[in-house]
Amino acid sequence: MTKTIIIVLMVAMIASLGLGLYHLLKTPNERDTGDKVVKALTWRIGIWVVLFGFILLSIKLGWIKPSNSVNPERFNQEQQQRIDDASSKVEE
Repeated sequence: MTKTIIIVLMVAMIASLGLGLYHLLKTPNERDTGDKVVKALTWRIGIWVVLFGFILLSIKLGWIKPSNSVNPERFNQEQQQRIDDASSKVEE
């Protein structure tokens, strides 16, 4: 469920970028002052803020878990184990 929401938000961001590019590249109208481009990019920024907040909330609630490199306690334990293994090989 969490991954689906993240993917949907990313697709919405890409669609908003595409819409902004379309309005930027189409032949400008005398009455068009670029409001559609600004609106599309504003939507993209809003979607990004929602996505970022959702990812932080998901980590906080435990719906998703960061990798070892982001989890210092577990990362340090694994590094210490590698150091101990290497030092025991040198002593032999």
